[in-house]
Amino acid sequence: MMSRINLFSVKKEQNTKKADISKLVNECLGDKEYLNEIVVLLNDNIEEFYDTTEVCIKAKDRFSISRGAHKIKNGLEMVQAHVLLHYVDLIQKECQHLDTFWKIQDILKKFKIEYKLVQDTLLDQINELND
Repeated sequence: MMSRINLFSVKKEQNTKKADISKLVNECLGDKEYLNEIVVLLNDNIEEFYDTTEVCIKAKDRFSISRGAHKIKNGLEMVQAHVLLHYVDLIQKECQHLDTFWKIQDILKKFKIEYKLVQDTLLDQINELND
């Protein structure tokens, strides 16, 4: 029973953080230029995901939506954006059902709002490294 409580508290703590680049900084060996490139690539992939998903919703192409969601998972994991990863998982689960495009659209709206907060957090953390 004790391990469940600890796992719950860890999960809750992860969800309160918008993002955390500390592991990424270590993996980049402190190279700020490389870190910035990774964040720019993540932003580009997210923008592509938005555009692709909007088109695929209109075309009712749930398979392409799921593939696009999968493509951004690694980047979100690198910056430890756990809430965004949860939204991506929800989108992928909805893609397994027929006629749930309205749910996918709703989740995508929430994702976009959360991503703005994650972007701000990432910029703050990168600026702290530069100081």
